Amino acid sequence: MAANFFSGTQIRLEDGRMVDAGEHVRGKIVVLYFSASWCAPCRKFTPIMKELYNQINQTNQPIEIILLSRDYMRFQLEEYLEKHGVTWAVCPLRDPLIEKCMDTYGVENLPDCRVVNEWGESIDNEGRKNVMKFTHQFHQLFTLWRNPMIKA
Repeated sequence: MAANFFSGTQIRLEDGRMVDAGEHVRGKIVVLYFSASWCAPCRKFTPIMKELYNQINQTNQPIEIILLSRDYMRFQLEEYLEKHGVTWAVCPLRDPLIEKCMDTYGVENLPDCRVVNEWGESIDNEGRKNVMKFTHQFHQLFTLWRNPMIKA
């Protein structure tokens, strides 16, 4: 099977296993969540992302969230994950995928979200804005992401 945008990068799952990101996201919509423990707006947005993640799981959506942290030290990231109850996939600190995604999708500020397919093709460049807009109507957001020709 052909390698996708995420192939070759290891991500950590909730149970601590490290898996190939490319295999893990095959056939899924991917929400790239750019965040950091030292970022005050991130600390306010992460609980909303947690709600999103819970809705994804409760409704069996083919969507995967991957945290791309801009933290400097592993203990900072670990404390942040524990404090906020983050259970979605996490890219290791300073992994080249983080910079690749920031450059590819023009991420300049935190927090931010970009929604892409497994090939890295953009589905929603305004992921954060749309997550906020549809906070209590995530089913509409899932429809938007599955059918990107629909305008938010």
